[in-house]
Amino acid sequence: SQAPPGYRDGLALCVIDSIQSTGVTYSSVENVVSRYRSYRREQNGDPNRDGVPELLATFDELDGPHGWAQKIGNNNRTSTSGGVLKSQAIREAARVLNEAGIETAADLREAAQDEAQLARMGTAWCAVTGQRSGITWHYVQMLAGIPGVKPDRMVSRFVADSLGLSSTGVTPRFSLEILTAAAKDMNISP
Repeated sequence: SQAPPGYRDGLALCVIDSIQSTGVTYSSVENVVSRYRSYRREQNGDPNRDGVPELLATFDELDGPHGWAQKIGNNNRTSTSGGVLKSQAIREAARVLNEAGIETAADLREAAQDEAQLARMGTAWCAVTGQRSGITWHYVQMLAGIPGVKPDRMVSRFVADSLGLSSTGVTPRFSLEILTAAAKDMNISP
């Protein structure tokens, strides 16, 4: 399968897409991305180059996650059982990057060269409500142009089927590690 084209110059869109993408049809993600782009163009901004500061500013302008969800996002939640609005998780994840000094997709690509820094940011990202599995953390990196794997249900199911294992026993972490190792052995990008 082809890697998603991502948003090499727009970390705001990487964050939005990664958090919105879990457990939904991709068209709903495209709708949110489209509304964000429209909102930012109305302000004479360049949504395709927005970084974390611009994304966080939209939350201030729209009175927080609830207002953001009404204007740009949707009412999707991080979990069907008591999760928070995905807009809240988007803001929390953007704050994690902001606190690490990551403002742009280029900053994230540069930070990815330092495994210790990347691991610290990953731990903080995974502490955001509903992001514990690490799927969105790996996906935001891919969308920013860092080679990797989004170890979601479909990838985990593929790994389980390929190895003749029960899909319930294959975790996102295992899928990520085995696919990364296989890619290394094959001398290709994960």
